[in-house]
Amino acid sequence: MPFGFRTLLFQFTPDFNEYGAVFLYASDILMVLFLACAIKNPFSPKRPKLALWVFCGGFLFLAGLSIFLASYKLLAFYNFLRLILLVLTALAIAEILKKNWVRLENILAVLVGSAVFQSLVAFLQFLNQKSLGLWFLGESVLSPEASGTAKIVVAGGKILRAYGTFPHPNILAAFLLLGLFGSYYFLFASNRSGKKNFLSDLAVILAVFLISLGLILAFSRAAWFLGIFSTLFFIFFLFRQKDFRQRIYYFSATLFFIFLILISGFGWLIFPRAQIYLNEPAVSQRISYNELGWYLAKSHPLGVGLGNQVVFSIKNGIYQLFGLNQFWQWQPIHNIYLLIGSEIGVLGLSVFLVFLVKILISNFKFLIFKQTEDYKYLRFGITTLMFAALLGFGLFDHFLWTLQPGRLMFWLVLGIIWGTRPRS
Repeated sequence: MPFGFRTLLFQFTPDFNEYGAVFLYASDILMVLFLACAIKNPFSPKRPKLALWVFCGGFLFLAGLSIFLASYKLLAFYNFLRLILLVLTALAIAEILKKNWVRLENILAVLVGSAVFQSLVAFLQFLNQKSLGLWFLGESVLSPEASGTAKIVVAGGKILRAYGTFPHPNILAAFLLLGLFGSYYFLFASNRSGKKNFLSDLAVILAVFLISLGLILAFSRAAWFLGIFSTLFFIFFLFRQKDFRQRIYYFSATLFFIFLILISGFGWLIFPRAQIYLNEPAVSQRISYNELGWYLAKSHPLGVGLGNQVVFSIKNGIYQLFGLNQFWQWQPIHNIYLLIGSEIGVLGLSVFLVFLVKILISNFKFLIFKQTEDYKYLRFGITTLMFAALLGFGLFDHFLWTLQPGRLMFWLVLGIIWGTRPRS
């Protein structure tokens, strides 16, 4: 997910636009190879629940129909093929977890390790205030003076936000949230056998600290809010389980001291950034994007075509209707739910929302009413936390639907949810 090396194959607009172009990603090749392994080892005769097939089939059917309504049908078809690849990948992930070919702990360990690496890259980018030359891993060319580079302004000075090897700091922040929640699992599981392991605990605490540092330096307020809120929610649910209560005190104390260290070192950056004003561009433009999304959903209830929201809005001068007159402002709607509704229609959005709500209700019912000392509860709590955080991010940004690393994050976590839910 973090390494976005890609090749531009074709663009549908005269001037380059990220959302009107066709790319081949290195991760596409890995996904195809992964699915080839899944085909070589066929899915078990026991099929997933009917609701899963109804969602996947219905959602893909409506997404496919939107191709015929698209202004750029080849662009819609390209995005449809990519959506099929992602859905199949999620189903394959669920299958390998159900068959225990790969343990969830291994996936979480990779996420944590990768998040630590990204945090180190983020710290060096912040320290040097420029990119590190990791273009072969997908790193953007960064400078606080370059136009289009995400930055914050503190005391009149421009400070570069950390990107890691992602195309935007917000995407880095979302990935670090997944790694942070994964590290929570190991903080609890390290004493599962009842024997304390100082070095193991220290390594996990260091990972939590470094990932938290990376989150700070990405300066994503949505990630800050979701990270704090989700952590408090996680503590509340685990405190209800007697088996975890003693560990909760240790966990909470660890996070509190990490929080104090980060606030003491970076409070001069955190507090100005944490302030939100309705007239600041990041807020006012999101409001404009949301208004644009409502406009498209109402005026085109069947959708403007998968992957076509940006090019359709440019072609028909819709951005100008909402005061988005600059070329760099011609971006997707910063809300995946409004974006899906505008591209594949209100019915497609409804299918998507019903499925998400069904998952969340089922998951939280299990977490609330299931009393168990099994560590399956902990694993399920962690994956539910990841899923809920990504859905929360979807209210403020578009990358889970439009950009490769965001798409991979969303469908990976959805596949994990499908594959690891314990029987009630």
